[in-house]
Amino acid sequence: MPLEGVAGELRYRKDLLEMMVGVYGDRTAGILEALKRAPRDYAVRVNTLRTGVEDVLEALTSEGVRCRRSELVPEAVLIEVQGPFEVEQSGKHIVARKNAAESVMMGSKLYGPGVLRTDNYRVGGRVYITDIYDHVVGSGLAVMPPKKTNDIVKGIAVDTKESVYRLPPLRESGLYATGKIRGQSLPAMITTRELDPKPGETIVDMCAAPGGKSMHIAQLMGGEGRVYAFDHSEKRLETLRRDAEALGVGNVVAECRDSRFLKKDRPGIAADRVLVDPPCSALGVRPKLYEDCTLQEVIGAAKYQIQFLAAAKEVAVPGGIVVYSTCTLSVAENEGVVRQAIDTLSLELVSQSTILGEPGLLEETEAAQRFSPDRVETPGYFIAKFKV
Repeated sequence: MPLEGVAGELRYRKDLLEMMVGVYGDRTAGILEALKRAPRDYAVRVNTLRTGVEDVLEALTSEGVRCRRSELVPEAVLIEVQGPFEVEQSGKHIVARKNAAESVMMGSKLYGPGVLRTDNYRVGGRVYITDIYDHVVGSGLAVMPPKKTNDIVKGIAVDTKESVYRLPPLRESGLYATGKIRGQSLPAMITTRELDPKPGETIVDMCAAPGGKSMHIAQLMGGEGRVYAFDHSEKRLETLRRDAEALGVGNVVAECRDSRFLKKDRPGIAADRVLVDPPCSALGVRPKLYEDCTLQEVIGAAKYQIQFLAAAKEVAVPGGIVVYSTCTLSVAENEGVVRQAIDTLSLELVSQSTILGEPGLLEETEAAQRFSPDRVETPGYFIAKFKV
């Protein structure tokens, strides 16, 4: 499909599309096409504090799940994604917010906060779900009454029965309930592997919530040492704390703080390793129904992200390791931030050991790792590793 056609389907703004062409050139159409699709595999992390990878593989296989062990990340299991399927427009109509619609597209239930507007249906009746541009993502049975006001109501709104892509109901499984598995993308797990936390060390996760990487760090440390999980959202940290308890992780300390000011707020912390996984434009998320990010938001995110790297240098011990990661595709937020870290913070970019992506796009950032959806079956992602 021509670039204009793909961009039109995804409704990219002109300046954002031009930015993507500046990053990928002739590959841009392939990138946009890949972003529309789910990756071939869905990755889950086995919590080795609770169980073994072979036990999880055996349990999933016994339930008819097609899965395999990752060749790159020892604690990762890859589950085959089924689809895409056509979903029938049967019953009444519900319009979902972007993130909720993309989750339903993968088979998730639709929850109340994700409902934007609805037809007048009856509870228990058949409904179909779309995004704001009428992309049909799933259908199922209505659990919650129709939306009458702008109030946000919690709970399950639709029990999804059909979706564009399908996965086993992992969140409803005994493996999930007992803290033996958690969904986590392969690049996210590689990020923690590159941080390479050791038992007994002090680790700082600067933008930690909802906590997947914090839990993985603690897991790799065998519960020995200390993981400081900082985030500016107390609500999201509550989710992190509950998950730490469910996973049997006892060495994570969660605190509500703006990590850009850690040197002032927590002057006693000297971290052996620091993870910086800051808010970003999320251009690499897939499957993507449409893109409403602006170029100005990309530029603003990059200015915000470098502040966390500056703070990371302040709290890391001399010779310590800082790992920076995003789930976006822009040069400004990835290679551009890395170049600033090298030039203005004197951080030393070092090579990585677990390689799945491509080298960084700038000469001085080749040691970084860029995950491009047209070449790897993962979300779009970026990882850079520094020595202080």
